[in-house]
Amino acid sequence: MKMPIPTKDEPIAAKLRRAVNTSFGRPVTAYLTDCYFLAGCGLGITYGHARKDMQGRFADGHRIRTSQVVEAHRYGEFWLLHTYSGSLYVVVTFREEGGLESLYTMLSILLNGVHPAPPSLH
Repeated sequence: MKMPIPTKDEPIAAKLRRAVNTSFGRPVTAYLTDCYFLAGCGLGITYGHARKDMQGRFADGHRIRTSQVVEAHRYGEFWLLHTYSGSLYVVVTFREEGGLESLYTMLSILLNGVHPAPPSLH
């Protein structure tokens, strides 16, 4: 089934609901909104993180940094990020100013064989 293309004005909650209700073929680590990329890692606001704990780590609405992104690809209206640590993140929305452009920059750098951050686990 073809997913509708989200509009800029569509509420984030509606996009997040669609993402949560989409099967991505394997367990999702977390859903990210307001996402952008820096030094080979994704930064965004996390929702539904698999490692959320009672102390508030990875709680909904908190900003996180992923481990190094090793693969990113489009899946319908979403982008999937596969990281060095084995996580799968679903990008629901990009930071309005420069978020999608930062993904394209990171992908261009990775395609040229340059890895801006050493592979490490946090």
